[in-house]
Amino acid sequence: MGEDAWDRPMVRPQTLEGLIDLVGSRIEVAALPQAQTTVRQLVVHDPLDRPIGRGDLVVAAGLDSHSTEAEDLLRTAGAAGAAGVVLREARHLDRKQELRALAEQAGTALLFRAAWMNWPRLIGTLEAAAAIGPVPDSANVPLGDLGGLARLIAVQVQGAVTIEDPDSRVLAHYAESAALDPIRILTISTGQVPEERRRAMTEDGFFKELWSTEQVLHRRAAGDIPERMAVAVQAGGERLGSIWVAALNGHTLQDSAVEALRVAARLAAAHLLHHHSRHHGRSELLTEATRAVLDGRGSGTLLARHSGLPADTHCAVLAVGVAGPLDDDLRIRLARHAGWHPAGPGRSSLLLPGERGVLILLAGLAADLPTAELQVADYGRRLTADLSAHLKTRVLAGLGPVQDRLDHASRSRESAELALSGLLFGRGELNSATVDQVADAVALRHIVEALRDLPLPVRTSVSRLVEHAEQKGDRTPLDALRAYLDHSRELGRAADTLGVARTTFANRFHNKVLKISGLDVSNSDARLLAHLQLRLLDDPTTP
Repeated sequence: MGEDAWDRPMVRPQTLEGLIDLVGSRIEVAALPQAQTTVRQLVVHDPLDRPIGRGDLVVAAGLDSHSTEAEDLLRTAGAAGAAGVVLREARHLDRKQELRALAEQAGTALLFRAAWMNWPRLIGTLEAAAAIGPVPDSANVPLGDLGGLARLIAVQVQGAVTIEDPDSRVLAHYAESAALDPIRILTISTGQVPEERRRAMTEDGFFKELWSTEQVLHRRAAGDIPERMAVAVQAGGERLGSIWVAALNGHTLQDSAVEALRVAARLAAAHLLHHHSRHHGRSELLTEATRAVLDGRGSGTLLARHSGLPADTHCAVLAVGVAGPLDDDLRIRLARHAGWHPAGPGRSSLLLPGERGVLILLAGLAADLPTAELQVADYGRRLTADLSAHLKTRVLAGLGPVQDRLDHASRSRESAELALSGLLFGRGELNSATVDQVADAVALRHIVEALRDLPLPVRTSVSRLVEHAEQKGDRTPLDALRAYLDHSRELGRAADTLGVARTTFANRFHNKVLKISGLDVSNSDARLLAHLQLRLLDDPTTP
């Protein structure tokens, strides 16, 4: 069995040059002595695991580019006939040049991981590129031309085609006829599948089935939803996107469309990986530049160059979150809708994922400081009202102070996040506020945090109510006390809040709550302690 399987004519392995073309800016090419070298497999370097083989693309994830081990690896890879070595980005230009010269001498390629990439994501991308193999030249569709690919598929299947990313955003679409159904028109016009449709397909398991198979899924027409087919586009375990075909009004999809979509999925893998590598590369560079500025370690000039934002005009940061649990689905929808909200005439914005939701850098504000502050306040009000209406949950925004240039945006971000924490912790009616407007809530949150793990030597009134709730499964006394204290000891307002008759609530409060807890409601110190302990119970994980 001395025959090399990779040399069989029916097997077409990926070349190093083809792989580099697919992954784009996620790697930096330092040396490429043999561009047409075959990439047999991707190997994460472990000297104790196995020796390097011919055609291996060696990913040295745990190796310092400035170490002698990196030099030894290049020599070993060259001697073994490896396709190349991928190293962590070198910090200094001189070191890059040293390693480049060594790789050229060893006769192996040297690639550096882009500074904004991490190893798991890069390895996933490289595995996908290696699995795709050489890109076929199909119908003169250039690599990455998703519009041309959508047109090619539409002609083959005689239907309306959308090519979508894994989050159901439309990357390209085409239809030979304008006879489209309402959902298809809405999907194309908004650039994504309507949320109601996505949620329905998630709940009925359609997406789970789509991503777990290479088969074409077929759905019959139902009501105003036309007949449609879908196929996932994946490579090397990487989800790249999906292709959807919908029947045109008054028509049905032919059986031949199934095989056409299977072929299209294989062809689309290279196009989608090429698209993602370049699009995400630019996006990641911008995200990293934004994050660096908001963390206080980046350059506003560099961010201006990547984003087009003015570097030397007034700017501010808003920290946006929701008043309640924030799961992954809500986080995605919050970011999506926040990104769509217009900044206003003459202004621009950048969005960054945050711990509690999203951070928005608002730039290009008025030169006059009072006017700029009014612009931020107006934007915060409009943003929270719009997002609350779309997401059907209360959205809050902490407003950072206006700064004179992008380089100082981190100061605004710190205040914005403090303001958001005050809005989340407090129980006021404001949906957007500066830190000064919610200073008491911010201070109270810090006090509660300091008390969180403080052991108490005695049983308090709230402790007794908690014990009662655990033993009897009855939390109504706790809820009643909380409402009573929150409404300044007014029994009537507390009863209305809980939806209990006022007379019933008053009797229950005096005959049950006070009897169990032993709380002296006339003692201000006792009320303060009870209020603080109840706040700890309200949110045991207050950030």
